Amino acid sequence: MGFGWRFARSESVRYAVGASDWKNRDMSAYVTKLPIRKELDTAHAAAMAEWSAPGTWWTGAQRLAIVAEVRRARDAERLAPWQAPSLVEGAASDSHELPSPIVDVVWRLTNHPGTLTADWYTSILARGVEALAYVEVVSIVAQVNCVDRFADALGLDRMSIPEAQDGEPSGEVPVDAEVRLHWVPTRDIRGPNVWLALSGVPDELTARSRLSAAHYVEGDAVFADVVSDRFSLQRVQMELVAARTSKLNECFY
Repeated sequence: MGFGWRFARSESVRYAVGASDWKNRDMSAYVTKLPIRKELDTAHAAAMAEWSAPGTWWTGAQRLAIVAEVRRARDAERLAPWQAPSLVEGAASDSHELPSPIVDVVWRLTNHPGTLTADWYTSILARGVEALAYVEVVSIVAQVNCVDRFADALGLDRMSIPEAQDGEPSGEVPVDAEVRLHWVPTRDIRGPNVWLALSGVPDELTARSRLSAAHYVEGDAVFADVVSDRFSLQRVQMELVAARTSKLNECFY
């Protein structure tokens, strides 16, 4: 049985903790004199609150363990892509309940995202990880790297990790989620691949979009409005920065 086996495959499962129930939702992200836009601070604080709550496949404690492991991977001496941190003494944390393949996924995604292959992904599933549980991990890792690198670049303290919230993962699986053109199951929706990739775990697609809107543009404006300025940048300037950053990060997409 894979990780996540205890959660029912159902459209009717209700979320254990709704957005309005997040105990950590009102915390501020940063204490600084820098003129950080309010919507950025709010989006980052909301993201941390969301990570502390049960998701679709992982508990609040497990999701926060993923956050902590991203930071550990980011700050550690870099391992080669083929090295599994779960097998390297002293590399990964031994004080949490994350399964070893998830630890390896977190490190690989954080430090070597350009080296992922279909064979590697298949090997993770062979170690007992559910495909959609993997998708949720990918979403959290991507968001944490976004938020923490923002803080690192500005010389700010990274957000503190709050207390995990109680509750069980919802186990919700969309009825139309299946493997199509991607490695992971996706829904039958229209949109760019960066949307489709997380569509099998709808809450994670929503979370990514909410964070992206604060850093980039609202989802509806991605293709509908390519000329308006946003804050201090023109749209063409934003796309230049985005394209260059993606190239430097070896973004597969």
